[in-house]
Amino acid sequence: MLTLAALAVILLAGYAILWCGRRGSAERAAMLRPCASLLAEPAQWQDLSGFGTLDGLFEGVPVSIRLIPEAVAFRRLPQLWLSVSVHVPTGQPATLDVLRRVAGAEFYAPAAELPRRFPVPEGWPGDAYLRGSRDAAALVDRTGALFARLLADPRVKESLVTPRGLRIVSQLCEGERGAYLLLRESRFPVRQVEPETLRPHLARATGLARHLIHEGVADEPGSRAA
Repeated sequence: MLTLAALAVILLAGYAILWCGRRGSAERAAMLRPCASLLAEPAQWQDLSGFGTLDGLFEGVPVSIRLIPEAVAFRRLPQLWLSVSVHVPTGQPATLDVLRRVAGAEFYAPAAELPRRFPVPEGWPGDAYLRGSRDAAALVDRTGALFARLLADPRVKESLVTPRGLRIVSQLCEGERGAYLLLRESRFPVRQVEPETLRPHLARATGLARHLIHEGVADEPGSRAA
């Protein structure tokens, strides 16, 4: 039979777990809040994983920022990915998805659903993986040098180009080793994304969009990227 002291310890432990869970949920929901100042017409929400989302206009271009937790890759610490999508028609009729260091855990990437695989162009990292629509060969040729520079950043995980827009996914941080090895929990050391961290990612994504629009014949902005 439990003594009053033991019962008190159990209740306190339960309260502590509940409090930590609520605090963690609040922190995840607020991670992108400091970056709202970078955007015009910012809109903040919370996704199904509990992380905050941010939408708005960056230099007049509609963008979406998402945080993607991933913890299912074999023999690798959990990853927190930073996704920046640009929602403008690119003028490119094809779809191309470029991944690096494919681990089979890229649930957010549509590469597996695309019908054609392309060889890695010269000058690209050897661990790049390209899949696209059947008409994407010309897109690979036209953007080869640009993607080579983009993929030179080892943090870049994915670059997706569609007729309706584009997305670049980059590593924000790795999970804490101790929490993962001992408890199999995904705890990330970044509590908030600062504006100076996000700004280069926004500039890179919108710059790629402008390059693609210049290369193609784009319609007026209005529809949203996948």
